[in-house]
Amino acid sequence: MTSEKQLRHNVVEILRTAGLDARPVENPIDPGFPDVEYIGGVLELKAVASWPKRSGTPLRLDHYTPEQRIWHARRSRKGGRIHVLLQVGPEFLLFEGLVASEVLGYVSEVELRVRSLAVFPSLSSLRLILARILQEAA
Repeated sequence: MTSEKQLRHNVVEILRTAGLDARPVENPIDPGFPDVEYIGGVLELKAVASWPKRSGTPLRLDHYTPEQRIWHARRSRKGGRIHVLLQVGPEFLLFEGLVASEVLGYVSEVELRVRSLAVFPSLSSLRLILARILQEAA
């Protein structure tokens, strides 16, 4: 089963290993604040078990809250480094925060793949490339 807790653990480990001093964040005062903070930015994590059965059906993300969307869009528009990493089954898609706030939960798999910055087919490919992409975005 896909777990955001396991995803957070993996991402923090990947970014720490790359020297980005990542740490998980729990912030009840600001519910829109992303899940992971690292040197150079912040990263929101979302996970779902699988893609919808029909290819044109939007991938629902009911747990991507309006507060998160607003925070991600506002920070992105002000020049902040915000990304959203979406895990669907065994694969991962990385989005810039403003794009994520506009499309996640509303569009199909095909559109999500087109709008993503990167697609990682597995955890091993995420381990190899994620930190480098985030460092280059900074």
